Amino acid sequence: MARVQRDGNLMTWSARETLAATHEPYWHIVRRGLAIGYRKGTAGGTWWLREYRDGKMHKRRAGLADDGVPADGETVLAWRDVLRVALGETRPTVTVPTRCTVGEAIDAYFEHRRAKSRSAESLAIDAAKLRAHVGERLRARVISSLTADDLRRWRDALVPDTTDREKHRAAQASANRVRTVFFAALELAYVNGRATSNDAWRRVTPFRDVDRARTRFLSVAEAKRLLNALPRDTADLARGALYTGMRLGELIGLRATDCHGGSVWARSTKSGRDRSIPLSGEGAQFFEALTAGKAGDALVFTGTDGSAWTRMRVSRHMAAACKRAKIAPAATFHDLRRSYASLLLNQGAEAEVIQELLGHADLRMTRRAYAHLMQATVAKVVKAKLPDFGLARGNVRKLRP
Repeated sequence: MARVQRDGNLMTWSARETLAATHEPYWHIVRRGLAIGYRKGTAGGTWWLREYRDGKMHKRRAGLADDGVPADGETVLAWRDVLRVALGETRPTVTVPTRCTVGEAIDAYFEHRRAKSRSAESLAIDAAKLRAHVGERLRARVISSLTADDLRRWRDALVPDTTDREKHRAAQASANRVRTVFFAALELAYVNGRATSNDAWRRVTPFRDVDRARTRFLSVAEAKRLLNALPRDTADLARGALYTGMRLGELIGLRATDCHGGSVWARSTKSGRDRSIPLSGEGAQFFEALTAGKAGDALVFTGTDGSAWTRMRVSRHMAAACKRAKIAPAATFHDLRRSYASLLLNQGAEAEVIQELLGHADLRMTRRAYAHLMQATVAKVVKAKLPDFGLARGNVRKLRP
């Protein structure tokens, strides 16, 4: 029966691609009281079921739509799959939410993201956040047993007790980022019908007015001191960041075949969008020497023993080198990416160029991160470009009282 039902707007990915993104799904009536819905988002769509039973409406998410992603019949559903689910006796709108634990919700959340996202780096960073900050006791809790007070205590415990206002603000901003990922996992469990309510986490708001763009970047002199203080293999990695502005995850996944023709091809990006980064003359010589004689699939950056880099090892080397080079405040590896962009902006590079080089999805992100430098550039342009109008100091007339 499910095979004969048709809907020209929803049956195929190409048809759904023409639909506008809306909050309310596009509905197809399967039978009286039961409908399949398709909600289109910015990165694909999801299938929903809506059913009226015993005078009440039950609305549940059925799964991901096969919008450019191959259907597997379980997590990612084609039209025929969602019809089968809708007509099944155990469809989401009739089953009682299971006793899903926080740990199970987190695992399901990252499975969902792997099916939708091309960015392994972003997944790894967010997974590390939850491993570090959601303990085993909380992971074992059934989601439906959580209260707003439980989650508020968890959020507050992420912020250490300190009298340093800047450290306190930074800790709250970090706690907000962890909260966003954790609550997204809980919300997905609720949407999938594995929790009876989402009231608990909706009541726990983020810390307000604590998010601030980092403005730390190294001068050319500081960068040279840092490179001299780092071990040779770590210095090569740092040079790679200063020549390309690439993130650490992008650099440690870089292959020899990605470096050619005076440019570097960034593939394992946070946004999931590949980008080509042109090199300066010195940068091109550096990458050419670094990849000489290497097989195309060989990693460009490895330790002296040939081992792959880890974030922890890089972080320790950076901290020790900053101490030896007397660089204060100490720079993180990500500050090298920020230094690359800042030095280019100081030489007059346009914001749109920086956006393209860094792989920012939106120009607003670039402008927010480098607003302090852009303001200085704007002031220089006004002083240099705005013409004079022949107003000598002696000719200024006093204002009448």
